Amino acid sequence: MRGKSNQLWILAIALAIALPLPCLAAGKAGERMPRRDKPSPVVEVEPSPPLNVQARLVNLQKNKNGGVASVVLDALSDVDLDEVTVSIKLPPQVTFSDGSTVYTQTIKLSAGTTFNLPKDLLVGKDGKHVIQLEATGTTRDGKPVHRGTAFRLLVGAQDSLPPVKDGAIEYQAAPGGGV
Repeated sequence: MRGKSNQLWILAIALAIALPLPCLAAGKAGERMPRRDKPSPVVEVEPSPPLNVQARLVNLQKNKNGGVASVVLDALSDVDLDEVTVSIKLPPQVTFSDGSTVYTQTIKLSAGTTFNLPKDLLVGKDGKHVIQLEATGTTRDGKPVHRGTAFRLLVGAQDSLPPVKDGAIEYQAAPGGGV
């Protein structure tokens, strides 16, 4: 019987050495080993265009009819762009301080930089005026980039509120859900 007892002890010691306990394998007592069946959390990143164009009103000097508006065009780049052509088209009754209605400039934008273009606009009469902004360029890889937006300049006018029905504001639907 003694031979079998010794063999069982040797087998138990061999198993203890070959198969360490999970708490000892983790390094600290009471600490569990990480589970490998769960995937690590995925970080979601929203895609954004490589070029963004926007305008903002800095100052408005109101006259009896019309006025002088100071606006700034911002072009923001997320990638290196070799040539970006920025253009501004003004509606009737609105001109730049030099009398023109179209402005175009070609610039170079590095990744993470912003191009600010201040402009003074002479507005001939009160109302809602839509200023069109466009930026067209190419990345260093040769891929074309085109962005456009419109800026509503309100001089002596206000935006009308959307209609209210049963206590809720109604907005017009976009065809296809705006897609």
